[in-house]
Amino acid sequence: MSTTFALEKRIAEHFDDLTPKQQALARLILDNRYLASVASAAELGALVDASAATVVRLAQALGYKGLPDLQEALREELPKYLTAVERLERRLTIASASDDVARRVFELDVRNLNRTELALSDETFEAAVEALSNAGEILVLGSGVSASTALFLGHSLQVIGCRAHAAMSEDITLAVNLAHLSSDDVVVVISVWRYVRSMVSAIEIAKSHGATTIAVTDSIVSPLTRHADYAFEVATEGLAHGQSMTAIMSLLNALVAGVSLRNPKRTHAALKRVEAELKAADLLLE
Repeated sequence: MSTTFALEKRIAEHFDDLTPKQQALARLILDNRYLASVASAAELGALVDASAATVVRLAQALGYKGLPDLQEALREELPKYLTAVERLERRLTIASASDDVARRVFELDVRNLNRTELALSDETFEAAVEALSNAGEILVLGSGVSASTALFLGHSLQVIGCRAHAAMSEDITLAVNLAHLSSDDVVVVISVWRYVRSMVSAIEIAKSHGATTIAVTDSIVSPLTRHADYAFEVATEGLAHGQSMTAIMSLLNALVAGVSLRNPKRTHAALKRVEAELKAADLLLE
């Protein structure tokens, strides 16, 4: 189920043509829709160290006459945003007066899952599953907080018979992996704010080699989305300093399930081979 708003589309379409200050403002608006719908140009600009004139020029660059028109578009979309997202959030009744950190983290993750499901395009999901299912080789890249999710996806695809592997290195090993890509291959890059330069470079290189590219990231204006054939936006809101990877793991789990069900004979045969090897090596306790 995909919920995409007109302003989001405009920002995504024009993002590459915006100045750095305008790009920072665009990210601010996407992340703070309520504030952006009522704040003055000076107030919005001050949040990213930009002038009021820069805010007005951003609105015009997006096709609006000025900030009031952009804000009117935001306010028109807010009720839809409320019914699609905030209504689900209100059910969670997060206890603001409670120090129950574990419960609050779980509730935030439920919210992240709901937001990610709402942003998911069925068409994009099916196309990504098809690409992964038919890939010659699958290279999964992640770095920093995203590294563990890349390992999960690479391993899970290997288990069901795909020629997949994960790479986290940002040096020679990564360069070697990218050098051998072809148009038969698929590269999945997982990266969230703050984006790692080597991951952005990797998806650009993969694209130049003709590989199919899939991005898993946290914003429609992430630098990864500009070079991806298929891009997935996930919610990563965390309670403390860090981001939550829960919704990313859920999305990756869905992709693996999709690939598994797309070719059940291959999956069955691969699982039998893996099980036989595990028993032969006496690696498991049970």
